[in-house]
Amino acid sequence: MRDTKLSHEDFRKEIHKVARELIQEFTKQLFERLMLEEREMYLEENVHTKGNGYYERNLITPQGEIKGLKVPRTRDGNFRPALLPPPRQKAMIDIGELITLLFVAGVSTRKINKILETWYGIHYSPSSIARLTKVTEEEIERWRNRPLEETYLFIFVDATFLSIRRGATAKEPVYVVMGIREDWTREILGFYVFAGGESAFLWREIANDLYRRGVRKVEMFIGDGLSGLEEALREIFPGADFQHCVVHHMRNCLKGVRKRDREGLAEDMKKIFRAKNREEAYKELMELKEKWGSKYPGVIKSTERNFHCLTAFMKYPEGIRRFIYSTNSIERRMKEIKRRTKVIEQFPGEGSVLKLLYYLLKEENDRLRSRTLPCKDEWEKFVKSRGNEVAAGRHT
Repeated sequence: MRDTKLSHEDFRKEIHKVARELIQEFTKQLFERLMLEEREMYLEENVHTKGNGYYERNLITPQGEIKGLKVPRTRDGNFRPALLPPPRQKAMIDIGELITLLFVAGVSTRKINKILETWYGIHYSPSSIARLTKVTEEEIERWRNRPLEETYLFIFVDATFLSIRRGATAKEPVYVVMGIREDWTREILGFYVFAGGESAFLWREIANDLYRRGVRKVEMFIGDGLSGLEEALREIFPGADFQHCVVHHMRNCLKGVRKRDREGLAEDMKKIFRAKNREEAYKELMELKEKWGSKYPGVIKSTERNFHCLTAFMKYPEGIRRFIYSTNSIERRMKEIKRRTKVIEQFPGEGSVLKLLYYLLKEENDRLRSRTLPCKDEWEKFVKSRGNEVAAGRHT
């Protein structure tokens, strides 16, 4: 049997690939932080001088050219960052590899210092590295606790699992929440890592976090029927509807269906969710029950029990339904997280997971905020037809 374990060189190449994708736009931020740290060290050794602002220059890196890099100065004019190469020369540090190695190293100051010295011949004291990583952690917490809008039309909730070491290594759920704003742009509202499995208590913590940061009105939540999710969300946002992801429901139902019946049953189930309204959808469910009920009673029972939540999206215009009948839009982000982390078999702790999620999701958030979904006009007509009742939530 062929050994599928990555060699050291293959692993290193894979790390390079993932890292370049991860932090291309964060290269400038990291260089500026590192140079500020160098200046702090210089000032500690040269007490006769002080910091003197910045000057700007361009810098060629393995990730491309950085424009407008802020280089810190001192009043005596003798400080020059060791990281900074002469003009028109490429920076010697592959920032992508540096960042990823910091993740893999678990942000231990001694390990980071060893990596910097071994790979780049640059020395930072443990206290300097501690200050640098502290800034990063503070930035992550600031972003995770930033104020949110009062109103979100729709909020999606999903989870994936990553291996985290807390003494022993175990797969732990990572939760991501994404909202559609009133201007029909999307926003990553938060990400959460809790030790242990899914529970109503954890969902309540997430709902409370959204409320604490300013969210008050939500038209509808969309999730995949995770245990305790609907109840916890309704407790904090009692006026919001809940849509059980249709794709997840069908996927779960078809798991226990014989292969020869799977295609036919799936097509008949789709008729329910393609109906124009709930009345038609219920008729299709009764036809499904008559045709398949004796053979697959569990499928019928589950669909009947969750019918109200499976068809909540039908109260909205057809042009909007395709965006809210499932968690597909947020699930694509979860798959990207899994893809980006595939070479990291296990994270050395929760801190490294939070850093990676921050880089990934902040980058994704910037993309989402720059794109408007093609539903705004249809939504405004819908709201107008219902008066002010559905102004993105009916509760305080």
